[in-house]
Amino acid sequence: MSWQGPDDFLNRVQSRLTPVNAESALAVRGDVHFLQPHEHETLRDAGVLISIVDRGANDLNVILTERPKTMAKHPGQVAFPGGKVDPIDDGPVQAALREAHEEVGIEPSQVGLLGLGDIYITGTGFRITPVVGTIPSDFVAVPDPYEVDDVFETPLSFLMNPKNHIQKQTVWRGQNRTYLEMPHNGRYIWGVTAGVIRTLYERLYPEGEHEN
Repeated sequence: MSWQGPDDFLNRVQSRLTPVNAESALAVRGDVHFLQPHEHETLRDAGVLISIVDRGANDLNVILTERPKTMAKHPGQVAFPGGKVDPIDDGPVQAALREAHEEVGIEPSQVGLLGLGDIYITGTGFRITPVVGTIPSDFVAVPDPYEVDDVFETPLSFLMNPKNHIQKQTVWRGQNRTYLEMPHNGRYIWGVTAGVIRTLYERLYPEGEHEN
């Protein structure tokens, strides 16, 4: 099961993701089993914005960033706009909106919040809440040069197709680990970002569901 067009995708987001203001607990995915018990106690909350923009062509795009190669952590990696929850934030949703504004110029008031994806635990100690929302079709990125080296868009028709989710194997912390790559148009989407995309795909297009 995979992408069936913009309207179908948006309907799935609104019906299958957790509402932004819901009090119910989110499912937890990611590198949960690679962390030691004491590491779960020190996880830091973060939020990322999966910002959807309609550029036409019967598709939807997602805004992604490339981190500067000079950054101390995760240099050059592809990421969603977002970051850790700071004391000024009222939770991961506000953190995602604030960071997206700081990093690429997305105005929080112009984000149409649609829902929350499953929490994604990272091996580096973050508990990430994916926040899905739409942004205006005429959005023009204004990247912060200190945090973002480049801003680009990737079609959801590509990201929501499991044929493009390439499994790789590595050894991490002495254990075999499977991770995903989603190379597209010269961009290398992998790691946590690819993991968040995959969990979103699995929530929206569950295994065993039949296409119409």
